[in-house]
Formats: sequence, C-alpha cells, structure tokens
Amino acid sequence: MAWVDHLRPGLASVTSLRTYDYRSAPGLIRLDCNEGPPASAAEEAQLIQELGPLALHRYPDVSGAKLRCALAERWKVDPGEILLGNGSIEVLSLLAMAFGGAEVERPPRLLYPDPSFPHYEVIAQTHGLVPVAAPLQPDFGLDERALTVAVDVHRPALAIFASPNNPTGNSFDRDVLVRLARRMDAAFVVDEAYVDFRQGGASALVPLIREIPGFFVTRTFSKVGLAGLRVGALLGARNAIAELDKVRLPWNVNAVSQALATAWISDGGQRLESRVRAIVAARAELESGLRSIPGVIVYPSDANFVLVRTPEPAHLIFLRMLAKGVLVKDVSRPGLLDRCLRITVSTGFENSRCVHALEESLRS
Repeated sequence: MAWVDHLRPGLASVTSLRTYDYRSAPGLIRLDCNEGPPASAAEEAQLIQELGPLALHRYPDVSGAKLRCALAERWKVDPGEILLGNGSIEVLSLLAMAFGGAEVERPPRLLYPDPSFPHYEVIAQTHGLVPVAAPLQPDFGLDERALTVAVDVHRPALAIFASPNNPTGNSFDRDVLVRLARRMDAAFVVDEAYVDFRQGGASALVPLIREIPGFFVTRTFSKVGLAGLRVGALLGARNAIAELDKVRLPWNVNAVSQALATAWISDGGQRLESRVRAIVAARAELESGLRSIPGVIVYPSDANFVLVRTPEPAHLIFLRMLAKGVLVKDVSRPGLLDRCLRITVSTGFENSRCVHALEESLRS
C-alpha cells in the first residue's frame, strides 16, 4: 500500500497541487506578491526599540490580548470579536478546519468566486471541503443569479469572497454580498486584505458581524508593509470567535510579530494611513504609465496592485520582463484572465522600471 492510500478520504487530491512559486534574486525588482514598500529608516528604528523588552525565553501571550485591544480600537469592535492568525491565510484555514473535514456521504462545500485568490481552492482541498468556483461576469463583477443558484444547489458550509478581489482588483457590490450571506445561513467570509487601498478605506462590512449570523471579515498586515510578520485577523461575533478559538493552536502568533504589529498602529494609525495614501498615489502614477503603452489594457484597482491585459501571450511578456530584472505575477489562463499580468504597486523608481520593462518587452 502506497503512503498516499493512507490519506484521509478527500485528501488524495492534494498530490495534484503545486507548491507556491516564490522567486528571489539579488537586484530583482519583485512586484509579484502584493507586498508593501519597505519601512523608512526612522520607522525601522522605532520598531527595533519595541523588541528590547521582549522576554523571548517565554511563550507569547496566547491570545495576543494587547494587539487585539489595539486592533479593536482601530476597527471599532470588541477585542473578543477578534481572532489572530499567522497571516489571514491561517484564519481562513481555521474556518475550513472547523466547517470541513467531515467524512460523510456528502462532504461540505466551499463557495468562492472565480477568478479569485487561488489558495481558496487549496484550503478546500486540504480540509475536506469540495471547492465550488462561481464564475465572475466579464467585468469581474458578481453574477448574483448564478451565485444564488450555487447557494441553493450546493448549500455550502463556507463561502469566501475577497473584496477587493485578487487578482482583478475590483470591489464587489456590498448589497449582493449581504444578500448572499443572509441566503446561505452558514459561514460567510469577506476577505478584506486590500480594503485599506479602496477609496474611503474603511470597511462597510465589519458592523455586519453582529447582524448576520455566521458573518466574518478577515484583515491582514501583509499588504501595508509587514508581510514578513505574518499577522492576520478574523472578525466575527463573540460567540463564534470563542468557538473557533478552540480550533486555533496556541501561540500561533509569535511575540515579535505581536509587538511589532502593535507598535505599527500605536500612533492611532497615522503611520499606516500615511503609507496607504502614498501607495494609492503611486498606484495612480503606475496606472498612468501602463496606460501609455500601446495595446495594454489597465483595469481599475481598489488594491495595491494593478491588473493588465497584454496584446501578446502574458507568459512571454512575463519571461521578457524577468530577463530585464522585473518580476510580476503571471495570472493568465483561458477565460477572463487571458493574457493578464498582475503588478504590485511599489516605489516610484520600481514602478518606472516596471513600465519601461513592459514597454520594452512588447517591442522585443
């Protein structure tokens, strides 16, 4: 008997998955992972000061109480309505662990839009859920009629909708999301990893965690310059968070990450908001530069990245840009993302290098 035969039923499909492709090289301009620009020297010095009093020989606060209190003040919720994770990807995995994995005649379903963050499918397949991908409309908006049918037919135990969506960059209609959440009567998650970069910035959905049973919102520090800390959060009703906390492994967020994330918002969020404004301004400049390239279609973005459609096969352009020292994300596949590349918004210098690399790659 092969080792794969011992996998829990439903997990055999894991062998068909691929590991995450992460590239790095000296001098490479990396615009592929939607990370924020680096901290300034002054910001780094202040963050380093926070590490001095840490007792690294002790386990961290098991619930991250200090960070949860700081986040609760910022997001206008109660600390008991926040669950911390090792990035928002972990809290999504906790939800899948809680609502999936039942070895029953009809395995639970996980509903998500397509195209969207590819790890939603991975989360489903690795936690005993059947992935149900609902196609978006040609303008990347939600097809409410098709989603309503999917909810009624599949009766998903869990749904995840990224808004703003990755890799398309657009925000979904709030009213449609609310109607779907109420119709599902199950766990409904809005992944707001990029919400800070949307016009207005504040979430209009967080208050619904108290109004709609099973409604959750995820947030992350990864897109605003602290991707290396791996700090994410799940917001939900207090009783739901208390139950999900039983699934979370203790000490999942280390002491260094807790301390630095708390320090990052200790000034009332002014540092964070200043960085967001700078990224939004840089996004506008990047979009303008990309639109100046003949044949390139630039889609409107509410995130810290821009989706473009190239006049030639995207993978060829991707390889040509890589040869010029600029790494973007090749998200192309047949259908809505045909010939599409995703480009992270970075500093003015790196954005300019990217525009020139794309322009030269199309001339090659």
